[in-house]
Order: sequence, then structure tokens, then C-alpha cells
Amino acid sequence: MMMQNNLHFLDRKIIEINTNNLIHNYKIIKKRSSNAEILCVVKGDAYGHGLIECSSKLYSHGVKNFYVARIDDAIRLRNQFKSINIYLLAGVISRSDTEEIFKKKIIPIINNFEQLQLIKKIKKSPIKFVIHADTGMNRLGFQNNEMDKLFQSTNSNQILSIISHLSSSDEKNEIESLWQLKQLKLFNRLFQKPLSLCNSAGIFLNKKLHLDFVRPGKSLYGINPFPGKTFDLKPVMSIYAPILQVSKIKRGVTVGYAKTFKAKKNMKIATVDFGYSDGLHRIASNKGKVFIDDLACPILGRISMDLITIDVSHIDQNKLYLGRPVEILGKNQSYESLANDNSTNEHEILISLGKNSKKYFLD
Repeated sequence: MMMQNNLHFLDRKIIEINTNNLIHNYKIIKKRSSNAEILCVVKGDAYGHGLIECSSKLYSHGVKNFYVARIDDAIRLRNQFKSINIYLLAGVISRSDTEEIFKKKIIPIINNFEQLQLIKKIKKSPIKFVIHADTGMNRLGFQNNEMDKLFQSTNSNQILSIISHLSSSDEKNEIESLWQLKQLKLFNRLFQKPLSLCNSAGIFLNKKLHLDFVRPGKSLYGINPFPGKTFDLKPVMSIYAPILQVSKIKRGVTVGYAKTFKAKKNMKIATVDFGYSDGLHRIASNKGKVFIDDLACPILGRISMDLITIDVSHIDQNKLYLGRPVEILGKNQSYESLANDNSTNEHEILISLGKNSKKYFLD
């Protein structure tokens, strides 16, 4: 196991997952969420942090409700944990899916009448499910004008709750979010079921949105709910990659594919074992940065599939060697900063970075 404060040599890139920080974040979210029950979102391989490992840590601290997007993840969770509640956002799309979730005791989110008909075909025992109401996202869920038909088509005893999803909470749009809350309550007037609307940003935006269940995703992993505001959330993932070569180049020399960088002076450069196959997008070419000994090292030229070249002119020569760890993500490089350099959001960059590298779980 590699420790963050004891990294001095790497033979390959590594991802460190600090599960204590995960629990730190969970406790902050729990305190912030009033009396709402927490349903932890672990979709996308727990945002690239490791589905089973992160779920195990949360389970050991009393979490019993988990939310995934796809049936494969739901089955993986069920095979690992027999007594948790697993909610499946995608619902069901086939008879075989429906049979499988019935057998594995997975709770589907029902998004439309076609899915409702599929679960009705299971005659052995009624499947409990959650209704998804579309209050403005226009992505998944029943419309308000379908509410009466839906009420007449369902057995109320099978419905556990009704959920919706905030479309504009990340932008701190309270007006839109409170309007969606109003729409969700209108949808629920016939059903009278527990309600859930909040994602991470909603939890920190307005306590009126908390309702009966909240569904934190990115905040669990230390992603700021709003730009520049941490709420004392701690990052869970750090990434390091080794130096493969150190070279000196002269003024006027170019670096990388298509010669997009041209040295304006004599420089010292290092090539690092990390590239776009590891999730560092090519759009960060010539504008991204990594860190050595807390010092920023700009990326020079185009990011390659497996390699980046960085400016190390300002780094002492005795601190540059084969296998020297370079911080891709960590104490100096926040999720937010890295996402900005990659012209995306923290969700996408973390899921991309979380692939194709061995993870070390710090406990």
C-alpha cells in the first residue's frame, strides 16, 4: 500500500482512495440533511472510486440504502451485501431484467408506463418500486399530466416513494429548485408517499428540498457542491504517476504531436507515464498542470495516449529521477482545478481518471 506522505518511487501509476475521507464527507452530509434519510449514490463505479470498496466502507458505518444507475452494478452490490436496499435508476427494459431484479430483491425506479407493465408481469409476488416524476429535467420519469392514469394503474402498496431530480441546483438556482419541489408535491397529492428530490447540491442549497430522502453523489467523494465552496468536504481520490525520462531541450525545439509547443528558451522537461487513456483529456494539452514537491509543472504539447510531457525547469535536478512520482490529483490539484483544465465537470473527470489504474484503499 502506498501512503500519500511517503511517495518517493513508483513503477506504475496509482490511484489512492482515502475511505476515511469518504466517511468524513458522509457525516457532514448527514448532519446537513436534517432528518432526511440518506441514500448514497454509488453509480459510475462510485464516481470512479470503486463500487464495492466504497460501499463496504459506507455499510460499515450504518448505510443501508444505495443508488445505482445500471443493473450490472445493482447485481454486483447484491452479491456482496444481502441486507441493503439497492435502488436502480434505469428501471427495467426487458422481461429478463425484471426477473433478475425480482430474484435479487433490487428496487427499480419506474420511469414510464412501459416499465410499469414489465413489473406487472411478475405474478409470483408484487414487486415494490419507486416512481420517478419528471418535474423539469425532461430526461426520465412520468409527466404531471400522466399522474391520474398512473394512480389508477398502480397498486399503492407496491409504491415505496416518489422521486424527482433537480435540474439547476448546481447553479444555485433556488427559484427553479423550489418550483420543482412544488411540482413534485402536486404529483404526490394522490399517492401520498415519501418524497426525494435532493442531489448533492440540493442538500447544501436549501433545507426545504430535503424531504424524506436525500441522494448525495459527488459530495460523498469530496466534490464541492458549488464552485469555490468546500463545506469542509475532503477529496477521496489522489493520483500519482512516475517520471519515465528527463531531458534538456534548446530554445526553438518543439514538443509532442503536431508540434503545438515551441520552447521560447532552453528548458528541462520530463515525460510522465500518464495520458488520455488514463482519463486526462487531450483538451488539457498546453494548459493543464501537474505537481512535483508542491510546485506546478505545466503540460507541454499535446497529451498522448499514455504520456504527458511537463516543464521541470524549476525543479532541482536531484529531485528528478526515473520513477519519481508526479501528482496528477491530490493536495495541490483539486477536482475542480483539474476539471477546469479539462473543460468538463468533476463527475466526468473523476470517472475517466478512475479507470485503468490500480487502486490503493487507505483506511
